[in-house]
Amino acid sequence: MGEVRAEPESARPPRVRVLLASYNGLAWLTEQVDSVLSQEGVELELVVSDDMSSDGTWQWWQDRAAEEPRIRLLNRTGANVGAAANFYRLLAELQVGDGDLIALADQDDVWLPGKLAAQAALLRAGCVDGVSSNVTAVGADGSRSRLRKDFPQRRFDFLFEGPGPGCTFVFSARLARQVQRLLRDDRSAARRVDFHDWLVYGVCRAKGWPWAIRTTPTVDYRQHTGNAFGANLSVRSAIHRLGLVRNDWHREQAVVMTTVALEVAPPERQAELCALLRLLTGRGFAERTRLLWQAPQLRRRPRDRVLIGALIAAGVW
Repeated sequence: MGEVRAEPESARPPRVRVLLASYNGLAWLTEQVDSVLSQEGVELELVVSDDMSSDGTWQWWQDRAAEEPRIRLLNRTGANVGAAANFYRLLAELQVGDGDLIALADQDDVWLPGKLAAQAALLRAGCVDGVSSNVTAVGADGSRSRLRKDFPQRRFDFLFEGPGPGCTFVFSARLARQVQRLLRDDRSAARRVDFHDWLVYGVCRAKGWPWAIRTTPTVDYRQHTGNAFGANLSVRSAIHRLGLVRNDWHREQAVVMTTVALEVAPPERQAELCALLRLLTGRGFAERTRLLWQAPQLRRRPRDRVLIGALIAAGVW
């Protein structure tokens, strides 16, 4: 009898575990979940954690999961914890297989056809450990505008911003496991990062692993009053972000993200991260001056680099 050979991993469709955190999203779920489950060229599992919704979302999930074997629901915790903590639960509890790829999904967007297959191909080629993309922001009035995030990465941008909306993320098993180790460690500062997607990107870059930001949009990114943060497309959004700068939220989050980076960075990056942390926690003229010199490395978009430099120089940031 001839030898039976196992099918090589590269010949199988990529296995993608899609993590979706929901909360009162009944109005958008059907369109979003249909767009996820209709992705072709991948083996897909949709893992859902609902944050104690009160609008019928949980019943919708139970009905949909009863007819769709690719949907797996985590038991509800009995307490509303917020979007970041809900995603942290999904990331911390997931059993990650060696060949798995992990994707993040919001409850209210629409994934474009081919999203997962294109991103998975890039990851499987071994070029990167994480990939995100530009998106098309869709307003409540149906207006559409391209939201660009694919500006060239800078040396320290990952400590000051994410690479775009988390709903565009797909990343490797080894990155998922590294994030898990931090989330499961009570000594880690990881859970103090207010945005789960920023944490994933920050850990990847801190490890020295490559991340790609694709130019082609992969998601219709719905904008409405229920967004946890949303796109920076309106005067209201700009005022909100300026308020976060003025009350030191952004600087404090940069300190937390730098602390997390130091937990995972290789030895050759420790010294520069420690030096940057001293500048971020110091408030004197000397620290501000040295931090100002780093401004070109703190954000990706040229306009944002100029803005953060001006805020540092003025003593506002």
